[in-house]
Amino acid sequence: MIDIDTRLRVGRGIAKTETEASEEVFQTLRQNRGHPETPPPTISDGWGGIREAMVQVWGKVPEYNGRGRPPEKKRPQEGWKYLQVIKERDDAGRVTGTTKKAIFGEEESLLEIFEEHTAYVERTHLTTGR
Repeated sequence: MIDIDTRLRVGRGIAKTETEASEEVFQTLRQNRGHPETPPPTISDGWGGIREAMVQVWGKVPEYNGRGRPPEKKRPQEGWKYLQVIKERDDAGRVTGTTKKAIFGEEESLLEIFEEHTAYVERTHLTTGR
């Protein structure tokens, strides 16, 4: 994971799946990097795993209201910010554009934070040799 302001790597995860690797990074951020209650604003490519990892690490089980079965599954919380930037390619594999998808938060406010480019995602991939 790359810090938005400094573009320095603040965490990494090595695991069998994207979700497990993301959970490892998020656990590090939660414990050692000043994000104990909420995830940092996050941007990623179209690969999976990050949404699920955020919920696993920072999600909360809703309070039981006394009706039906008590909830057991963690849920995302208010105020989270997560944007996916998905590359569109032509038949030759060249990038022709991007699609932005707000996972958590409003797309307009997310674009203000991240600007309209994939530099954060690409820097991560270049650094890790993906």
